[in-house]
Amino acid sequence: MELDSREVAIAPQLAALRERTVYVGLLRESPAQDTELGFRTALTEPFVAVLPASHPLAAQRTVRVDQLADCPFVLLPRAVGPSLCDRITGLCADAGFTSRVARHAVEWQTVCALMETGLGVSPAPASIRRIRLKGVAFRGITPATARTRVAVAWRESDTNPLIPGILAALRHEPPTGPAGPAPRWGGRPESTEPPLKCPRRVEVPG
Repeated sequence: MELDSREVAIAPQLAALRERTVYVGLLRESPAQDTELGFRTALTEPFVAVLPASHPLAAQRTVRVDQLADCPFVLLPRAVGPSLCDRITGLCADAGFTSRVARHAVEWQTVCALMETGLGVSPAPASIRRIRLKGVAFRGITPATARTRVAVAWRESDTNPLIPGILAALRHEPPTGPAGPAPRWGGRPESTEPPLKCPRRVEVPG
């Protein structure tokens, strides 16, 4: 048996599963309903705020979602990950505002690189903090219920004998990230000043 793994964005994964060119997918924020595909949670993790290290909010240990209301966002295009984009816009809506997307990038590495230049902020899965850039800070997002999940996806009608074995490995309680405030990752020391908000005017380098 030979296992062939590929790194594919969420929307192309779903298409490949339906077209029967892959057997199993691993994707972020699976669709809420799908009559052809099955989904099982592999893990959940909190969101973090990805910020330029020089941003005023980077001086805080955690950031409330509503503090991002006046910030330009850098997000993945909805065509690449519709369910993840909907999850992020839903977090903003629950906090009382509509996100203002200034830039799109198809990879999280590119999102972080744009943060480093000061072009915006982004809510992102906590695992993104493994991307280390000197000018980028990661701060936990509150409320702590702001979480995202990774799910295994497969065709419900698929008779491949490997699929039941993969799903059996997920029958135990899926792992979760730490509860409560997220730790600090990079950036400035914590401030004791009152919570800040994004400045309404953002200067974009030419």
